[in-house]
Formats: sequence, structure tokens, C-alpha cells
Amino acid sequence: MISIVIPAYNQVEYCRQCIQSILNHTDRPYRLILVDNGSTDGVPEYFDSVPGAVVIHSEGNLGFAGGVNLGIKRSEGHVLLLNSDTIVPQGWLGRLERVLMQTPDIGMVGPMSNCVSGSQLIEGLEFTSITEINTFSEELATRNAGKLRDVARLVGFCLLIRDTVVKEVGLFDEAYGIGNFEDDDYCLRTMRAGYRLCVAEDCFVFHYGGRTFLSMGIVDEQWKTLMEHNERLFQEKWQARPEERSDALQHSRQTNRKAREALEKGDIAEAIRLYRDAIQQAPFYEINYNDLGVVLWQLQEHTRACECFEKALRINPDFRDAQDNLRDARKFLNNH
Repeated sequence: MISIVIPAYNQVEYCRQCIQSILNHTDRPYRLILVDNGSTDGVPEYFDSVPGAVVIHSEGNLGFAGGVNLGIKRSEGHVLLLNSDTIVPQGWLGRLERVLMQTPDIGMVGPMSNCVSGSQLIEGLEFTSITEINTFSEELATRNAGKLRDVARLVGFCLLIRDTVVKEVGLFDEAYGIGNFEDDDYCLRTMRAGYRLCVAEDCFVFHYGGRTFLSMGIVDEQWKTLMEHNERLFQEKWQARPEERSDALQHSRQTNRKAREALEKGDIAEAIRLYRDAIQQAPFYEINYNDLGVVLWQLQEHTRACECFEKALRINPDFRDAQDNLRDARKFLNNH
């Protein structure tokens, strides 16, 4: 089961477009959960009229995190968070699901879009109809069929979350108030729980962008103040290193996994090549040096292996695996 959770504060016409596109273009079973976040412009009545939907009414605007949390509590299976100012094209959910199900360590998946921050953005797109959105979506799906990309951040406007992530990571942090950085917060928590974040490069979801904030009058200086406050809150909470938030690190981790798979198949030469690629992608990621050192040691390249362990410790002096490997290597060499 996939539960689609849509929180909304006013903007009933955008809600209509969004939900109609789901009804028209979603070709696999789903549970629709609509969260009225204290709306006053007809959203409550419209949500109540949607056939088969689970509708939750909040007395006031709880913000994005508070709204989606109400929906997540009523969800079953994987959870798809979707902004109410989106339009989904034919086949959208199946494409996201296919990426999520490729391996159990993929925790969250997001689509490409015309209006989104970061690496999910496709620039320069303009549409005048849903037909044009569907046409572009199909062209993208054909061109990028099956492609995925590891990233450090996914934007919450459309976000498919694995059921085990929901259980292990929990709900969104409501300390971020009306919105911004609660999705960054959830992404970091998910990665630290050992899961990958991936973009489905063959999936497109149209996004008007910022309609809820516009309806609340949060623009210009108010928007900037909100962003700065929540960014400061995020950094104070997590003390996240810049490299931890880098897409390059996620690419490097993916390459490291491929190297380990090559080792399991007995292809040592390919594993070494992949470890070196991983180091080039993220020279600051100590695990790659340590893992390469282990392989070199097995090949009796003792000096080069020790150099790798030492490089890992220069980056992170507290890295226990590299400490143990270097100690054991030096003990062996001293005895021989």
C-alpha cells in the first residue's frame, strides 16, 4: 500500500487540480489522506466531497510538518507526501515506486520538477495545459528510463518514504513551524539511519510552488526571515558538516557499495577501480580510503595499504576501523 498524504491550507482551486490529476493519472492502488490544515476558503467542504478519501480536519494551521504528521498517523504502507499545488502526470507514482523498490536501503525518493530547489530542478520549462505536462513527462520517462541518482537532500513537495523509514525515523519535527527545513531535517535523519535518498530521473511532477506561503502573505522579507530562522534551527540541532550535506558524498557512497559488490563477486580489479572513483568523488570521505586499504592489504601491497589507513585517520582521527587496521598492519610488519 502507498498512502498519499496531502496537507492544505486554503487555495482550494489548486487542491482541485492536484486531486483530479491523482484520480486521472494514478494507475496503481493507493490510500488518499487529505489534511485540512485549518482552511477557511472551501477546502474543508471540497475535501469532504472527494470519494474514498480519508479526511482530517485541524482547527488551526499546524504548518507543513504538523499537517503531514496528522496524515502519517493515519497512513498504511509507504507514505507519499504531496503538496496541494502540484499536478501529477500519468504513471508518476509507479516510477517513484520502482526506484524505491530497487534495493531495501533506498529510504526516500523524489521526482524531477519545474519548480523545486536543488538538483531536482529542470530549468526553463513552461506549460499551458495538462496535456503538455503529460507529453513532457512521457518524453522524460523514455529518455531516462530506470535512472536514479543518490543525493543528500530531497524536497518535501513530493516525497515517497519507505514504510520502514516511517517506523524507524518517526514523524516530522514540528519545531520548524509553518515550514522550511523540516524536509532537510527528515532527510538527514533518514541518512543517519542508514538509508539512501534518491531522485527518480524518469519521473516528473509539476509544481506551481509556494502557493500556501503566498496565500498567507509570507513573501520577500518575511520569507527571508523564516528561511534564515529555520536554517539556524536546523544547524543548531544537527551540527551537520558541509560534506554530509553534499550530493558528492552520496555519489561516493553509492560507488563504495558497487565496489563491495564487485568484491563479493571476486572481481578485485573492478573493486579497486571503483574505490578510487569513490575517493575522487568525495576526497573527504574517510571510509573509502580504509576500504581500499583493506583490499590492498589482501593483495600484500602493505605499504600502500598503510598509507590508505593513515589518510583515513588524517580525515577522521576517531575512525575506529582505520585505527584497528593500521595498528594490526604495523604489528604484522614489525614482526616480519
